[in-house]
Amino acid sequence: MLPALVLLVLLALAPAGPAAARRHAPDLREDEPARRTTRPAECQFGKQAKELGSTWFADLGPPFGVMYCIKCECIPVQKKRRVVAKVQCRNIKNECPEPSCDTPTLLPGRCCKTCPGDINSPDIVQDDGPISIITNNEDEELSMRHFGALLTGRSPLCIRRDDMTGVPVASGVATARFTFRRRHLFWSVILGTSVSIQPRALAFLDRGGRMLLEHPIKRATGIHATYEEKTDKLCGVWRRVPREYKRILREGSLYVALIWGDERNNSMESALSGRINRYPALATEMFTSLLEPDHVPTSFSSGPCDEFRVPGKEEGWWGGTAVVTGAAGAAPSLHLAIVYNGVFMPAARDQSVRVLLTLPDRNQTIIDEVQKISKPGYELNVLEVSTPVSAAELRSLSRGRLLLSVEAMGTPDRRISGIVRQRAACEVFHAPLIAERLPAALIPQGLALVYIDKDGSLVYDIQVENLSIIDPKITLVEEQGKRHSQVEILDTRMGVLARPSARIFPPLYEDQLAVHIGSDTGPPILRGRLLSRPLPDAASEGPSLLRRTDARMPPTINPVAGLAWIAIDVLCGLNYEVVVNGYAGSWTAWLEGNPNGPRILPGIEGSILEPSPSELLALNSGSAHLNIRTSDNDTEFLRTRLPQISVPPSCLPAGSYSDNELNSNYAQTHMNSPPPDNSLSNTASCYYAGKSYEDGSQWMAAESCHMCGCVHGALRCDAVRCPPVTCAVPTLRPPGQCCPICTNSTKAVWNESHGCHLAGQYHAPGSSWHPYLVPGGYDTCAICTCEFATRQVRCPRVRCPPLKCAEKDAYRPDKKACCRVCPEVKAKKTEEDTPRDQGTPRTAEEILAEGGCKFPDGPLPNGKEVHPSIHSHGEQRCVTCRCKDGEVTCIRKRCSRAACARRRRGDACCACARHRRQRAPPPPPPS
Repeated sequence: MLPALVLLVLLALAPAGPAAARRHAPDLREDEPARRTTRPAECQFGKQAKELGSTWFADLGPPFGVMYCIKCECIPVQKKRRVVAKVQCRNIKNECPEPSCDTPTLLPGRCCKTCPGDINSPDIVQDDGPISIITNNEDEELSMRHFGALLTGRSPLCIRRDDMTGVPVASGVATARFTFRRRHLFWSVILGTSVSIQPRALAFLDRGGRMLLEHPIKRATGIHATYEEKTDKLCGVWRRVPREYKRILREGSLYVALIWGDERNNSMESALSGRINRYPALATEMFTSLLEPDHVPTSFSSGPCDEFRVPGKEEGWWGGTAVVTGAAGAAPSLHLAIVYNGVFMPAARDQSVRVLLTLPDRNQTIIDEVQKISKPGYELNVLEVSTPVSAAELRSLSRGRLLLSVEAMGTPDRRISGIVRQRAACEVFHAPLIAERLPAALIPQGLALVYIDKDGSLVYDIQVENLSIIDPKITLVEEQGKRHSQVEILDTRMGVLARPSARIFPPLYEDQLAVHIGSDTGPPILRGRLLSRPLPDAASEGPSLLRRTDARMPPTINPVAGLAWIAIDVLCGLNYEVVVNGYAGSWTAWLEGNPNGPRILPGIEGSILEPSPSELLALNSGSAHLNIRTSDNDTEFLRTRLPQISVPPSCLPAGSYSDNELNSNYAQTHMNSPPPDNSLSNTASCYYAGKSYEDGSQWMAAESCHMCGCVHGALRCDAVRCPPVTCAVPTLRPPGQCCPICTNSTKAVWNESHGCHLAGQYHAPGSSWHPYLVPGGYDTCAICTCEFATRQVRCPRVRCPPLKCAEKDAYRPDKKACCRVCPEVKAKKTEEDTPRDQGTPRTAEEILAEGGCKFPDGPLPNGKEVHPSIHSHGEQRCVTCRCKDGEVTCIRKRCSRAACARRRRGDACCACARHRRQRAPPPPPPS
């Protein structure tokens, strides 16, 4: 896609009409984001992501600013069988209506001249981005709403390939669950035993079969792969669902499909689809059952799908899914909501359905109920059953021993059945563990992570630090207000509880189950309530414990604890969630991984669409840090070094890892140590000068002026590179400092306290340095300074001059060059380019003082005319910019009216202006 800046400059200066667009022209700004795949439901405008359906005015920055005559819109475009988002910008100057008065005025922020009372104008936009078009009420309406889908061969949707041929319906049955949470649609899929091959992708489609989103099904590394393997589920998320697609979801017109084929060429050999509907019972679902035919269908066809499926044409598999809710306590009970199809004979009416819930091991029947269905549906049928049960039957339910079957009376050969298992949602439960009382020594801290596997077992991982008890007692406690009741006892800090009590599931799913750690007697030392969260959709090593910093909090503040989830998805987006307990005030999270300074992470959960290359590199190498500060951004009270996060190779900048060799005087240690895991005690450490440093840390060896870092247990040290300093007064070189310090004051007194902190390193006031990135080394394209007076860190990057050539011709002279340059072109010197003045060239300040103008290509002398240069297109010969008394005016060459009448085409720069029609004078008033 043509970069937004180039597209709109040409659009603004060119006459109205279609413009040729170049594809895949990269953005040439030096601080460009990491390369990422286009999001199908979002438009890319410069570095901003625009939601489908949003409109905005083009903001090109200086010297152009907001161009109110250029209206852009993110529109859906059907590309064969898919729907993709595309930016469409047009010049609305020609759409301005005829003014209703003789003296129209141009109001600020408008494109069209208007008269008093005019309200219809094309230069008014409804919204300017994906955030402003989604109202809070709409998000609250859909937030945490649950949806389900049954995928069988009876779906009315026919999926087609690019050549519009129908895709055959796959054999088998599957069920899916969807949870809409904070603009994201989390999904999970359970495949039936009849499905032997995992699908290559999951797709969302509308009623007409147009593909809105296709999500590849690939197991990411870390906890995501472990969870899918232990639960037999497929998990993912559709992030930032557009408003238009949310409307389709509410109306019940959104479909989901599993696609089989060769992932190398994205072929579609077969598909299984179903409609996504809202079911109230899903809000309290505790167990799930996938119902499959007891007898394999005999009339299954492998031909292309048929758009006109009617009862009587029995092709394709049938099945069902059940939403089971169990209530423990004094009167245990069960509630079943069953969604099914295919159990009736063709064209059947007034059928009776039998629901049977049994315990096969003991030949025991728990539910045997018959319900009458007046009008059986071909695609879906829903029935509900409730019954009281005993505690033993509820315990058998939680351990996956019950069998559910549904059949129509008189047609036992079409019976469907399945084992009742844990609920289908992909979720984990986490809790930061907070100290219940302040001890005299170090404050203990920790975190807990649990989930339910496919056998109904409780998998748990509890990590603690600074705990004085060697063998603590770990219990799971149900907390309902002030009443606490013990549910289970865990023998170890990490393991599997194979046969959990049935009492554990209601409080777990209702966020009322807590982890208590302490001694055999007395109150707990550590405590944390388990909260549900959807499984991360990308590679992640699990949550990271936010540790207390050395900065002492005020005595009145209780102990605090926190954890953080950080993951990078396949589209290079950074997704995060931060949980902090024990701190009543407001706080902010900061990510340290960019030499230009830390990045604030707004809210407790969110996404950064385009993290910087430095941040991605730091996350991939395990050298990024996350800290929590109070609302005034002054006191840091929680901090952690994030574990090494797997970043897709396509997201990492080119030449991410430096090929510099280590200094021969500094031997590497722990060369064969594995990358850091998610445990709190990291063994991949480095040793230097008798001190141990954890993996990913960096420090200054002041005695030898070397900057050192620990990379996966390997020690690396580089000589300090001092950036050049220009000081109005002599520089200082205090003891222990490797680089000169600029105070810019003759009365400044050196004080090594109250300096600046960046990436865990202290910097003296007035010092300058190049950022040091592990493992890449020094970034000489940025210079950081700790201002002597304000103690603020500023890290501006080297400003690259604008290119005088096309982007495809620009190159970097060497691997570490900060700026791209153009190849040398030997051209004949014209008389204009011949130097006439052999004196000293004037400085920029002198040119501006004489009435010159600021210009992207450099300062222009007063009266100078130039042709501007635009990235990717070089010099624009059809546009002339003139500097006059400090102001730049750019005009495009236009032709005379006579030339336009003859439709002159010889001049490529010829552009004809539209001449307004003369209005007839108003009729004289009646006498």
